Amino acid sequence: MVDIREVAENVYLIDNEVYGVKGWGSVYLLNEERKALIDTGPANSAPVILDGMKRVGIALEDISYIIATHIHLDHAGGAGFLLQKMPRAQLIVHGRGAKHLINPSKLVASMISVQGEKTMQLFGEVVPVEESRVRIVADGDRIDLNCEQILRIMDAPGHAPHELFISESRNNGVFTGDGAGMYLDGIILPLTPPPSFDAETYIATLEKLAGLEPSRIYFAHYGVTTKVTEYIEKVIEVLREEDDFITRAVEAKNTANLEKRLITARMKQLALFKKEKTEAYRFAVEHIIPMNVAGYLKYYQEKHGVSLS
Repeated sequence: MVDIREVAENVYLIDNEVYGVKGWGSVYLLNEERKALIDTGPANSAPVILDGMKRVGIALEDISYIIATHIHLDHAGGAGFLLQKMPRAQLIVHGRGAKHLINPSKLVASMISVQGEKTMQLFGEVVPVEESRVRIVADGDRIDLNCEQILRIMDAPGHAPHELFISESRNNGVFTGDGAGMYLDGIILPLTPPPSFDAETYIATLEKLAGLEPSRIYFAHYGVTTKVTEYIEKVIEVLREEDDFITRAVEAKNTANLEKRLITARMKQLALFKKEKTEAYRFAVEHIIPMNVAGYLKYYQEKHGVSLS
């Protein structure tokens, strides 16, 4: 049975079971006069999303907006499929990402190059989005779901140049996609994958988020925290520690096995998960941490013009 629960007034979290893993991916349903989904997950998550909507009593034609925090396939890969089912819905997306959902061939190729064919099979078919169904938004734009729930768009680069944050007025929360990292049972990790991660921009985005003084953050991976200031400070701390770790290794001319050493360091942050050995823990160990370490090393090499091999 699908896991769906109300996490704030009129805000429902649906566990989209992305990658076939429970407790890893969140899609949010905003149940207002005009209804919206924040992200979709990949196409293979669509049956879970539709089941969750049914449990809350939301019909397909009730959805006015599908809002993509960014275009990575674990967040927006199911948009084309769901739009076919939701005749009134518009896709809301960053201008730098829209063309890749209209014609997803390059997006799919990039995904395969980073995570491989096997992961692509877990996502399912990426259905192109009709251009007429797309609404491009930019920093400062707003979407009124009713007089009490106004969504405001914030440009949020760092994780990806096409990342958006979406603030919501009813509960003073912000949907952050991957732009503020992941939050799994209190474990805090930045998300730093190739090809576009930029640490300085990521930190600037987090500082901008802090300036909004939200009461809660809604994470795509996974769930919600009300300890906003503590969380943001911790993510920035982790990013700076990682940068310092690499810099010390470079200065000491000790970059042998650096990728392996960084993976070990990040693994220590998952200590709280080790007792349970959940699906999410195993997935983080096997896939997410190695991918994100590779992304940080790529960023560092390009920024500083050094070789870390």
